[in-house]
Amino acid sequence: MPDLNLPTLETGRLFLRTLNPAPFKALTTRFDDAALGAALNCPTPEMYAGVKERFLTFGLDNPRLSMHNWLLYRKDTGKLIGDFSYHIIFRRHLRAEIGYSLYDTEDRGQGFMQELLPVTLKFGFEALGLERIEALTAVDNWASMSLLRKFGFRREGYARRHYRFEGKNTDSLSFSLLREDFKPEPALSPVEKLVRGFERQAIPEAGWTHEAHLKVALWYLFHEGENEALCRMRNGIIAFNLYLGQQNTPESGYHETLTVFWITVLKQFLEAHPQLNFEEALSEFLRSPHSASAYPKTFFSESLLQSVRARSRWVAPDLQPL
Repeated sequence: MPDLNLPTLETGRLFLRTLNPAPFKALTTRFDDAALGAALNCPTPEMYAGVKERFLTFGLDNPRLSMHNWLLYRKDTGKLIGDFSYHIIFRRHLRAEIGYSLYDTEDRGQGFMQELLPVTLKFGFEALGLERIEALTAVDNWASMSLLRKFGFRREGYARRHYRFEGKNTDSLSFSLLREDFKPEPALSPVEKLVRGFERQAIPEAGWTHEAHLKVALWYLFHEGENEALCRMRNGIIAFNLYLGQQNTPESGYHETLTVFWITVLKQFLEAHPQLNFEEALSEFLRSPHSASAYPKTFFSESLLQSVRARSRWVAPDLQPL
């Protein structure tokens, strides 16, 4: 397998390996698809085909327009998980459009994009000499919009039929970031720092308290909705237990019924207090008796909560309805 020796940037959890159209085209003349796909650590021929299409069909490298792209690799596994690019650089006007993608759902929601944006945006303003960076998102991509705003991007407009997706053109929202507005590291509230630590398994075991569980769950509910909150809490708790060296078994570790219970209680609280912003809702809930760690025992008998059935899947309360 060839050693491509690609220029590399890195963050805490990622290697960003530079691969631009002209070098990639040269590599395809030296190596066949199988060898090049293996060297890029593409796990499937389909993933390699997507990379190849990006550079050979849609890549730009001419006096007016150019492209700068990184392939994203996890440090812990070496897995190729996505890409980040300045895929349209207008050299004369010192502006560029960015795009990013994570290929597998299991790598999304882990804070990877928030981790790499300080590095890639700094590269754009300093190494590429840009004055303006542009980004466009789907009109319902709330996570991407929130991410862009954290780094100082401002929404500027609505682009009709701008993006080709699944055989049709869809609308986009346009955002921009100027050099003077760039925030190398977005200011995070204490709860956002806790959420980031939860996603990265970077919270000390002593800090992962009942109250910390509630804060993270409420943050997800408030910002991303019930289904996303439940998925993130379920996956995050399982991963965090493993990080701490604890097993998720029929007798210990992750508890599905308690997770669903707390998401439901928090959702009902938010629905009953629609006028509150997040900080107000969090403060109000933590002062209420509903936040007590023993509150589930109002609804569930101890024997039911300790059962394998309740730990492995949702079981309705046996003392009174929720």
